[in-house]
Amino acid sequence: MGDQSQEPAKTWLLSLYRTERDPGGRLLISVASPLGPILGCAVPAAFGALVTLMFRAAGASALLVLFAVVVIGVLAYNGSRLWVCGPGTIQPARAFWGVRRAGATHTARSVVLRRELWRADAGSTDTVYVADDSSRRLKILSVHNWVGRESRVASGGMGSLARSGPVIVSAPSPLRPWANETLMPAVSEAVSELAAILHEELAVPLVYECEQIGAKPRGR
Repeated sequence: MGDQSQEPAKTWLLSLYRTERDPGGRLLISVASPLGPILGCAVPAAFGALVTLMFRAAGASALLVLFAVVVIGVLAYNGSRLWVCGPGTIQPARAFWGVRRAGATHTARSVVLRRELWRADAGSTDTVYVADDSSRRLKILSVHNWVGRESRVASGGMGSLARSGPVIVSAPSPLRPWANETLMPAVSEAVSELAAILHEELAVPLVYECEQIGAKPRGR
């Protein structure tokens, strides 16, 4: 019997990121879908535009539509981010309707798992980076934690989807400045899951950092 090729299966992570293999066997990590935030912007904007038109406020209606177009464009752009991972290398890219536009390939030196504690014990931010050989860091995922809960969808490098993400009511110890060797089990499960995947796929060391003077994210 002949070979029957199948589409690579996508795996959904706790962060709502997605992973799959390309034909060359490299791991593709895609950010969470922006569809929810886009609909959350488009529907109210369309309703508001219709209401303002009913009151013959064409100028206000046009401004609402323009605002919605800009916000939806930003959300769609941020939602197109993905990373192509192989042994020792990572390549940021963007995917638009199945067409991939890849950037430069970076030599991965380490996966960095970092926790920033916000001022006044308000919460923390757990972030996964990939450091390359030029001391640059590629931000892959950040998750915001509050006392007793977390938002698993945060940032894929640009912008924030924290408000639209699912809130988890059992965030593990978001206010503790854990030591390096115990940071992995202390951070958000969504962050530790992605850090472990990158650590295994890139075959580079996993480095831990903890900063006790972090800023609370805007809008919270």
